[in-house]
Parts: sequence; structure tokens; C-alpha cells
Amino acid sequence: MPESTPLIRIRGASQHNLDHIDLDLPRNRFIVITGVSGSGKSSLAFDTLFAEGQRRYLEAFSSYARRFLPGVVRRDAPHVESIEGLSPAIALEQRPLPRNPRSTVGTLTEIHDYLRLLYAHLGTVFCPDCNQPIQAFTIARMVQDTFQWPEGTRIMVLAPLGPVPETMVGTTFRRLRREGYARIRANGTIHELDPPPALPRRPHHSIDVVVDRLVLRRSDSRRLSDALELAVSLAGGTAAVLSLDGTEKTFCDSYRCGRCGREAAAPTPSLFSFHHPLGACPVCRGLGIPVDLARALESEETEEDLLGWGMEVCEACGGSRFNPAARAVRLGDLGIHEASRLPLSEFRSWLTGIPLDNTQAAIAERPLREILRRLDRLEELDLAYLTLERVAASLSGGEAQRVRLAQQLSAPLSGVLYILDEPSVGLHARDHRRVLRTVRKLLETENTVIVVEHDFETILAADHVVDLGPGAGTQGGRLLYAGPPAGLANHPTSLTGRYLSGKKQLPPSKHRTPFQLGALKLVGATGRNLKNISAAFPVGCLTCVTGVSGSGKSTLVMDTLYRAMARLLHHSRRPAAPFQNLQGWDAFDRVVCVDQAPIGKSPRSTPATYTGVFDLIRNLYARLPESRARGYSARRFSFNSRGGRCETCGGDGVQRIEMVFLPDVYVTCADCGGRRYLPEVLDVRFKGHSIADVLAMTVLEALDLFANLPAIRGKLDVLQSVGLGYLGLGQPGTTLSGGEAQRLKLAKELGRRARGRTLYLMDEPTTGLHADDIAKLLDLIQRLIDAGNTVILIEHHLDIIQRADYVVDLGPEGGPGGGFVVAEGTPQDIAAALPSHTGEALRRRFQGGGEKPWSK
Repeated sequence: MPESTPLIRIRGASQHNLDHIDLDLPRNRFIVITGVSGSGKSSLAFDTLFAEGQRRYLEAFSSYARRFLPGVVRRDAPHVESIEGLSPAIALEQRPLPRNPRSTVGTLTEIHDYLRLLYAHLGTVFCPDCNQPIQAFTIARMVQDTFQWPEGTRIMVLAPLGPVPETMVGTTFRRLRREGYARIRANGTIHELDPPPALPRRPHHSIDVVVDRLVLRRSDSRRLSDALELAVSLAGGTAAVLSLDGTEKTFCDSYRCGRCGREAAAPTPSLFSFHHPLGACPVCRGLGIPVDLARALESEETEEDLLGWGMEVCEACGGSRFNPAARAVRLGDLGIHEASRLPLSEFRSWLTGIPLDNTQAAIAERPLREILRRLDRLEELDLAYLTLERVAASLSGGEAQRVRLAQQLSAPLSGVLYILDEPSVGLHARDHRRVLRTVRKLLETENTVIVVEHDFETILAADHVVDLGPGAGTQGGRLLYAGPPAGLANHPTSLTGRYLSGKKQLPPSKHRTPFQLGALKLVGATGRNLKNISAAFPVGCLTCVTGVSGSGKSTLVMDTLYRAMARLLHHSRRPAAPFQNLQGWDAFDRVVCVDQAPIGKSPRSTPATYTGVFDLIRNLYARLPESRARGYSARRFSFNSRGGRCETCGGDGVQRIEMVFLPDVYVTCADCGGRRYLPEVLDVRFKGHSIADVLAMTVLEALDLFANLPAIRGKLDVLQSVGLGYLGLGQPGTTLSGGEAQRLKLAKELGRRARGRTLYLMDEPTTGLHADDIAKLLDLIQRLIDAGNTVILIEHHLDIIQRADYVVDLGPEGGPGGGFVVAEGTPQDIAAALPSHTGEALRRRFQGGGEKPWSK
């Protein structure tokens, strides 16, 4: 690098498995950190650079101010000797979007929050019953409105008392005379109060008090103001002005309908939040689904079933989530629930087309600017088809990734270090190029962008590449290469470089002839954006379902096919998305979904407990001579059970200390030293290792320890084979990425006894995998198929698609422009399909030599 290039200088980085790395990174450049899974990429990018950048930034605040920074985790200084030239850091990590059914595209991007401000300050309230506009007038506004009549107009200021019962008329007249009033209007006619008028008998009389009679003059505006104020006080918030020609204006200081008298809620930002009791539908509590399903959401096992569809909506609010008062406020002729249902492209046109006067334009200027900036980012990422009311949990992986990017990249910051975790995840080749363009725009405002990535197109688009390795865990953590992308392909020991140069390639596919063993055919699928499509999946083959993000892949495979199969084979109660018929399902005995949902909601769920290998390890420790002598059972070696765990920390190894006006601090348990167990349990050792030592090991380290125990080694071998050799056995499940959680589920399934006749459905299993780990995954998938099973993948990775036996390509676009079967057949058939974006990418691959994964 030129000497004039400003640098981030890292010296002695040893966080986790990093081997005292010294590294210089150019500032204001696009940098990619790559390497095999577990080589230390995240340790360098997130646990060192981001952790130190955030820690230094927060240290600039007083301890009192830090108390008011919600969601900020206090971080210890990372293990590094020094870092120079570090900017404040923002991290975009691979976290699943909220599963909360109240989380929508509008709330995620904060567009809904700014829209609430516009409705609160500029919206017009309508009576929910009469559909008439209602205004709340201040006294000054009443005076201003009255002076719309020409000066010199003779007027009366009236205080409407409303309908007065016949029995109360005399009492009312006497009270008004005592208070000094001389005239009233009864049933539309003016009367003197002295003597009291004789009114015809009827149940009720419309009585208005004449507060003042005057001639409209600007010089007398104070008198008019006083009269109106007195009328409002006398009539409980209402005043009227009557001209001698019979024209009348009625004013109210609250939002009360002049026709039916119904009082409407004042438009405040809370009224337009379906999270708040003021605005939420009282029947569904702001969820938009029927009350019985809303109650069921309180049960964890049904939450995921109810999030995505909106096939049933709350009858009270029509699925809008808002109560009648919120729906009755309009801006630009639309209620907030109607505006939230517009595709973002139409939403922009509606928003910018609202007529505003100078005062309104000044009020709207900031919210409008913030909304339009976010819309720009969403449209750049090809998400203009989404709506603000779209539930976050219903987004596809690629849509979720782009919404998250748009949310984070909307703020016009400069001089910041952005650290992104695999922005290519869940993205079609076409969408990926758009994301790269958006990320590169950050450099225009003197930001530094660091991306942790395996994708070769991203690597070649970088200004600077850092490759870590050569292996995972203790075999990694060393700096192999740092420099321009072109030099990585020539590195002698880098696996990434060998794949980049073509010296090492993925294994060739075992192409099978589709439909020789029959077909599973789904007919008439219409869920979400699917256009009444039918698709056939060959039995005993590898099928890839492809298409741009949002084209309907997850809806077809996970929400329709998987749920329909689960109901038929396992009597599941989860409803499938609408379809007409499913043929050929009796060719299977089981259906298994391997998705990217977390393995558990509790940090006590770990790779060891989830895969069942910890049960085998605990049984081993219980059979040791020391355990038998003490009468220890396997339960004694569980950190979830009393008897063996440290009761001070409850087996967590850490304790939470409340710091009052500082963020809570988690400290290592003083009694067990973070080892979770009682000292007497830790005295039991296998080859010199306690049960706590085993939980602290990675899968690779545990393989060495248990090499001669086939049952334990078998489960660990499977974890290693899916590229998880670097994972800690005791690592909390809540810290795993979506890709790691999916591979852990795959490992658990592969660890079962082979049965055959099983349908495996997987959602982008290549997420987070290096090319070398993808080679291992392909081998495992081929082993599943060779054992008599069928595998269907949702996949964007061209190397996997190229090796499929059959491809179903959806599109042609995302959202409303998708949902069609664009092409079906072998990868070569898809490459020949002209309207297919996947076909276009495959054509470039085949024409470029087929096996070069970096072909553009």
C-alpha cells in the first residue's frame, strides 16, 4: 500500500483462536475477510475490530449517559496489543429478523414511525359513524375562521346547550337569567329571556345561549375572542357563530362530530401505533389476526404457525391492526392502514403527491426526508414491491437480508467503520450485484467497509482481501494473505486461493435421470404470491428450487410442500398454504425440514445437548470408577440439574450484576470460576479432563479425546463433516448464526439411523460455508440420496444448482412480479431458458468453462 494511505494498524490480535496477528488495513476501502469456516474471521472482524471500536466510542460518554443507551452490551477489551486508526464501528451481523408478529417492514425500517408523525400533525379526523371531517379549534382558529366572512357582517355568538328535556327548560331559563344572559335561541328561533318564552310542548328542546351580538371588525377581534371563549366554557367545548343571513359556523375545541356528537380521539403519534392501546384494535390487540389465534400466540409452539400468512384476519379491523379511531384519520385521502398496504413504489408516489401549504410543508419536511431516504435504499435493493404492513417473519431470507441492509445504511454517516457479516447470504446472483453496489456507495462518504464473506464475486470486487487459515479452530487463526484480490489466487497454502484459481474444485455431480423412481407433484399452489402453480419433484434425486429473492421459493417449499407433507405423514396441525392437490406423497415415510431457525431460545441449549452427544458423554463419566465409588449418575454431570451444578450461578458459569445507572455487568461466577459445576463433580476426570473441560472444547478437540469411543466419535464426526469442527461443544445456541443452526440440525439428522424413503427439505444449507465446506456438504447430500432419500434445496449457490439433478426456477421477479414457474428441468435446460435470471447466471457459468466459481 502507498505510504500516504491512512491505515488501521492491528498488532498482536489474539482473540479466541487468532494467533497474535499483525495486520494493516487501508481506511476508506472495501475490505473482505475470508477463510474456511472457523478460521477466525468473525473473531477478527466482530470480536476485535467492532468490539474495540464500540468500546472506545462508548467510553466517550459519561457513566450516567451510558445508562440511556438501550440495547448496548458492555464489552470487555478484546485480546489485542494495540489498534491504531480505528473509527466508531457499526456491525451488521447475521441475526434472524424478529419473529414477533408485530414486527413489520414499516417498523423495521422506521418508516412507520415517521409516518405516524405525519398523520398526527397533518391528518384530517373523520367521524367513524358519519364519515364527516372533524376539526378541533383553538379560540384563535375560531376567530380566524369567523373573519372569513366580510367585515361589517352582523353576527351572534351562540353557546349550544344541546337538547334540553322539557322538564328542565324552566330551570335552565332561570339559571341563564341569573347569570346575566338576555337572549336564547330555542328550536331555531331567537327569544328574549325576560319574560321567559312559552315553548310548545315536546320531549326535548334545542337551546342555544346568545353570548354576544356584534359587527365583525378587525379592531373588535378581542371582543369576538372573549365571546367565543365564554361560549365554549358555557357549552362544554362548543361554540357557534350565526350571521343575520342565516349562515352558521359551528366550532368545537375537541374532535367531536357536529352531526352526531360522537367524540373522536385526538391524533397523536400513539394513536397510529398498533403497539399502543390507543391505536391497536381492541379485539386482536394489534395483531391483525382472529382473537382465538391471537390468544394462541401466547403459546411458544404455535407462534411460528401463525406468523406468516394472514390467511385469516381479524373481522373487527379487517386485518389492519388499528382501531376505528386510528382508521378514521386520513392523509391524502388514505388512512394509515390503507397507506401501509401500498407497494413501496406506489407509497412513494402517494406520499410525494399530498398537497401541503407552507406551514404543513415545514412540519412535514424532516419526516418526509427520513422516509424518502429509506425508500431510496429499499428501491435500490429491488424491494419496491414490499408493503409497510408486511410481517417481518414472512420475508424470505434474501428479502430479510436486504431490509436489514436498508435499515442500517439509511443514515448518511461518514468516517465510520461498517462491518458486515456475509451480505450475499440469501441473495440471488442478480440481487447480490445490487447489494454490492449499495455497499460500495458507503465509500463515497469516507467510510471503511469490512465484509466477512466466502462469495468469490464479493472477494474479487474488494479493494483489499484478508485470508485467514489454514484450517479451523486451533488449526486456524493465522494470517495467510493480505493484499489485492488478484494475488490471493497464487497463494501456495490458501484453500480460498486454490479454489479461486481453479486448482481445486468441487466434486463432480452424480447426475441421475429425473423421474425414474416417480415424482412428488404439488398442484395449484396459491399461497402468498404463488400464481396457482404446479411443480413436480423427482423421487430419489437432488432438486434445487431457485429464483430471485421474493419469487416464492420459501412459500412453495416450506410453507406449502413441507406443511402438507407433515400433515399427511406426521399428522401435524400446522396449516399449509393453499393448494389443490398433492400427488405421490405415499412414496415417503418421513419428511424432515432443515431450516435456519434457532435451535433453542435458551442459552442452555448447546451443540452438545442439541445433537445428543452430551448424553453419551455424561453416561461415559457416570461409568468411570470415581463416579461409581461416589454413586454419581449421569444426572450429576448435567449443568441443568441440581446436585452437580453450581447453585450460585445455576449452572450458567456467570452472574448478572445490576449496576443501577450503568449497564448490567456479567461476571464469572466466583464459586465455580465459570466452570458451571461443583468442585467434587470436576474431580471426576476422563484422560485428565473434567466434564467442564469437555464443554470448553471444540468439536475437533473432542474428536481427539474420544477417538476410541465409536458412539461419541460418530456424532462428532458428523458435526465435523458439515463444517462445524470449530464450534465449542458448550457454546450457547443463541449465539449461533442461521447457517450454523441449520448445519447443526442437519448433523443431528445425519446422526440418526438411516431409514430411506425420507424427504429432506433444506433452506440454503450453503449459508456461511467456505467452498471447501460446501464440498463436504455435497458429499453428505449425495450420501443421503444414495441411501434412498430425496433432497429438495432452496438454493442460490450456482455450484450447487449446477450439480442438481433437477431444477425448478421461480420468478421472473420478486413479490407481485414473481410466483410463476419460469423453467423446469436439468441445469442445462434452465441455462437455455431465456426469461430466467437463474438461467442467465448458469449460462455465464457454462460459457465461462463451467467450474470457475468466480466467473462474472
